[in-house]
Amino acid sequence: MVIRLTKLKLRKQSSSETAFVPAHISGFFQPCDASTPERMGSRNCGPCLDFGVRTEVKVESSDRNEVAVFINGRPAPDAKTTLTAAEQILSLTGASFRVRIDHFTEVPVGAGYGASGAGALGTAFSLARALRLSLPRGKLVAAAHVAEVTCYTGLGDVGAQACGGLVIGLEPGAPPHGKWRRIRVPPGFKVICATLGPIPSKKLLSEADFRRRAGEFGAIALNKVLERPNIHTFVTASKEFAEKLGLFDDELRELAREAEKSGAIGASQVMIGRAVFALASGKNIARVRRTFLEMLDAESLMVTDIYRGS
Repeated sequence: MVIRLTKLKLRKQSSSETAFVPAHISGFFQPCDASTPERMGSRNCGPCLDFGVRTEVKVESSDRNEVAVFINGRPAPDAKTTLTAAEQILSLTGASFRVRIDHFTEVPVGAGYGASGAGALGTAFSLARALRLSLPRGKLVAAAHVAEVTCYTGLGDVGAQACGGLVIGLEPGAPPHGKWRRIRVPPGFKVICATLGPIPSKKLLSEADFRRRAGEFGAIALNKVLERPNIHTFVTASKEFAEKLGLFDDELRELAREAEKSGAIGASQVMIGRAVFALASGKNIARVRRTFLEMLDAESLMVTDIYRGS
């Protein structure tokens, strides 16, 4: 599906561009259906991370459009979200190009860190610049959002990633439909993540019963955060949501419980992935990290600041 954007005149020039987009965690989410992908998405809440996805795009003139995607140097022909975002941007040019898109990921793919959304948004930003298209930022965000929701790789990462910070998704959809608000995070807090593996989010997000339950419990969590918009309410509402939704297995629950014993103000499941995030400050950051290291190998851990935007 191609987003409805105004076709622009292209200045012929081959070039390359790079963009960084932060990872994003949803502590809870409320799926929201709509008649168009521009209005689809979710209401949600969660932090953007200093780790993320760096995207490099190289373009050159060709007699037909060809797009090749690589993730950490390996061919990724099934990267549908990136390919969909690229197709939307290329449709505006009135010309044909050979495009190489390289994603370099600092976070696990498929484990709830918004890597697909970050790749799509990085593609939209860097490809538009490489093609010298003077598109407003909101329309590039919209192209990436449409790619994310139509490919069922996420429902609300792109809008938050474009904002930065600890973000409440107030209304679903792409700009200008989506609405976001930041929650203030006191200085010194970091996010400590422990990842066990992926969860097939595409399958879950296409199941009516799962979406119904996430909608019901996500609305409750969102109302709690809106009543008291702070990091403590966010992490508490996230854990309640995780327990009710039914993906919070014993292994994840133990990781969260031990993180809280070690000084985290709270810990819950990364949505949607077999991963746990904890929020801590001061000496408790190292304590939570040591606790996780007693349970998992170092490659499964991330300690990161909250990305507050460039």
